[in-house]
Amino acid sequence: VRMSFSQLIQFALCGLFIAASVADLQAEFDGDSRSWQTLSGTYFEDDAWRLNLTGQTRLYDDSKYLGAWLVVPTVQYKIHPNFDLGASYILEDTRAEAGQDYTRLHIFWLNLSPHWKVSENLNFSMRHVMAYRAVESSDNYWVSRHRFSVSYEMNDFSSLVGIGANTELFYNYEEDYLCENRFVPLSLTIKINDKSKLSLYVMAQSKRSSGDFNWKTAYVLGQTFNIKF
Repeated sequence: VRMSFSQLIQFALCGLFIAASVADLQAEFDGDSRSWQTLSGTYFEDDAWRLNLTGQTRLYDDSKYLGAWLVVPTVQYKIHPNFDLGASYILEDTRAEAGQDYTRLHIFWLNLSPHWKVSENLNFSMRHVMAYRAVESSDNYWVSRHRFSVSYEMNDFSSLVGIGANTELFYNYEEDYLCENRFVPLSLTIKINDKSKLSLYVMAQSKRSSGDFNWKTAYVLGQTFNIKF
């Protein structure tokens, strides 16, 4: 049976996904090297509305095992030239640091995203999220997320069209503490064609438990492929 190159790639990725899914995960969060793969598609966009669907996988334990996957449909509305309002539903399966069982989360969030053009090439943006996390077989709770980003548009660097940095803080309202920070010191945006871009980034993901002042940090290499249909 002959397979095309694209079918072969799909078959290989399917096999990798299954192998990663069934393996036992034995990972310590602190000091772990991880990778996140994201595919994001924009299915409709005009001057006011935008519809988007995103899928993501997260590999843990030195990027050997599938630790989490999620699917995120999003609708955004531009309420002002400098302010976007968005709503998302997140279906997420995530594994504990040890074992092979997944816990399912249903996350509902609203976000307000102000953004400004500081100069011809420099942009500053924020995203403030209020999210309700419904965790199967556990207590539900509210969190907020606050991301602050800077980006610089590159005009004369071939396919490299932008660089940036951001940090995002997570606050747990159920236990009243700052629980996570995701710091991206560098991201690169590469133009593939008029309808698609690839973003590469490195991230330090820091977490702490309630009542614990010691932060634990994992290091993430991320890739995001964006396409407009």
